[in-house]
Amino acid sequence: MPHGLGHFLGLDVHDVSDVGPVPDRLQLGHVITVEPGVYFMPLLLQRAFSNPQQASLLVKPAVEALVDMGGVRIEDNVLLTADGHFNLTMAAGMLKEADDIEAYMAEHNVQDM
Repeated sequence: MPHGLGHFLGLDVHDVSDVGPVPDRLQLGHVITVEPGVYFMPLLLQRAFSNPQQASLLVKPAVEALVDMGGVRIEDNVLLTADGHFNLTMAAGMLKEADDIEAYMAEHNVQDM
């Protein structure tokens, strides 16, 4: 797997615990990232296309059209609270929906990356 679920967030952007990026048991007050994403890594895709079980789950022309993009990840930063969690990313008003992000990019003349 090219990327994990997330990691701690702190003074050192990728703070890690003694047991890895995220410990077995999270505690109140921990701030972690939740970062699902999709990555188009040619070596891994080549292996997947060669594996009949994995290849059956892929639409090869569609995947190949996106390979040059590299991938995308829009993460959330989450504080663990006594009541569950508080999504710091959403509280900050960060854009999450594709239409909103594309509108922002167009308004600010941001070119595709």
